[in-house]
Amino acid sequence: MRAINLLITKLIVVAIFICFTYSLQSQVIPGQVKTIKLTAPRKKETVEIRGFPRLQIEKQVLTDENNNNVLEANESAKLELKINNLGNNIAKNVRINMHLTDETLKGLLYDSDIDIGDLMPHESKSATLVIAADYKVPKATARFKLEVMEENGFNVPPVYLDIAVRPEMGTFTLGWISPGIPDTTVFEPDMPLELKIQSGSPIKTISVFKNDIIQISDYDLRKYKNVYAFSHPITLSEGQNTVRVKVVNEDNNEISDIRKIFYQKEKRLALIIGNSDYIYGGSLPNPVNDARAMADALKKVGFEVMEYENLKQPDMKKAIDDFGNKLYGYDVGLFYYAGHGIQSDGFNYLIPVEAQLLAYEDVEYDCVRADRILSKMEYASTDVNVLILDACRDNPFERKWNRAAAGKGLAFMDAPSGSLVAYATSPGRTAADGAGKNGLYTEALLKYIQKRGLQIEEVFKNVRREVESKSGGKQTPWESTSLKGYFYFKKRFE
Repeated sequence: MRAINLLITKLIVVAIFICFTYSLQSQVIPGQVKTIKLTAPRKKETVEIRGFPRLQIEKQVLTDENNNNVLEANESAKLELKINNLGNNIAKNVRINMHLTDETLKGLLYDSDIDIGDLMPHESKSATLVIAADYKVPKATARFKLEVMEENGFNVPPVYLDIAVRPEMGTFTLGWISPGIPDTTVFEPDMPLELKIQSGSPIKTISVFKNDIIQISDYDLRKYKNVYAFSHPITLSEGQNTVRVKVVNEDNNEISDIRKIFYQKEKRLALIIGNSDYIYGGSLPNPVNDARAMADALKKVGFEVMEYENLKQPDMKKAIDDFGNKLYGYDVGLFYYAGHGIQSDGFNYLIPVEAQLLAYEDVEYDCVRADRILSKMEYASTDVNVLILDACRDNPFERKWNRAAAGKGLAFMDAPSGSLVAYATSPGRTAADGAGKNGLYTEALLKYIQKRGLQIEEVFKNVRREVESKSGGKQTPWESTSLKGYFYFKKRFE
């Protein structure tokens, strides 16, 4: 019986131990109740949803140094790529591989492998690969195979890039012989276009456009070595002509250039007289120089010029008469005189080189009245008449006279309808002959005659400002005008 009790006691102890082991106990604590339940341990179940990277070449731009989409000898190009990861998982150790499909093509150097690292989902990265051609590169089309690869094999399908490569083509230039300056004025409708073209490869086409309308195409060229000569006449329209030449060679390189040519149909005639070598009045250094420079300047702006130097009175009168007779049929007449001039009894006189002028009364008989030229111009019925007198110098004869001249310099003259009369200084004042090669007044006038787009009134305003400035206000050029229209020495290009 005792043994049975001992066995029961052991069973009870084992049961209590098991209860503690499995946390099966109910326990009451003052003010608090806590229930502990036995829960068997369970294995945690997780479902992992795994995505994939998806690579894409978003941008592919090739730029060469000459921007002509041709890789030439000794030239390099940059291939810019932008790689996107459009997937929802990281792309690891992304790299770009590029190689030629034709390994026999020589003379090209390029970046064959670039590592751009990891790409997070929806991230993009840019990369630049350099391709260079050395001097041995042949004329060919180079095909490159581009591959974008990822560590786990999520690669972009191969992309192929074709690049035209060319050997060194040498100089490709277009030079103008006629017309030789970018903008010019001509006075005949037909003029020759003459060009010199240098090209390392044969010329394929040459085209000439006038005001965007093609005039000449596929013209046969004369060739000497790698220099081609082009010569062909072109007929101009009245007014502005924009002539463009385009040349393409066998390498499909293109070069073009333009010339602006103003065809002036207006007929212009000028009479130029410069008197320097006075026999009795002393020598003037500048008038002959001024006359020569003015003649050259007026020829450049479309005047037919009659030029004379150091004339005696009969020759001056004959030159004026010849000019007046020839002026019929012209649109513009211009007279320019540089030398000694004088006013007497309200009239202006131009002094010939042989005049002695021993007395004041000799002026009328030994000189030439300035309004003689105005009468000739008015009678010829030209639309525009211009009289320019750089003759307001000190009178060297006056000191011999018993009475002084009526006034210094020249007298004011009314300009007949359609005319402009210009003086080197204001009426009754004298002008300096100048210390340089040209007189102060003529020097400024030569400058502004060549300015394109200035009306004649603007030309003389600019001359006045410059002469006043350079003379310190001592000399103020003057004009009298009754022009009825617009006149430009050089018309503006639109």
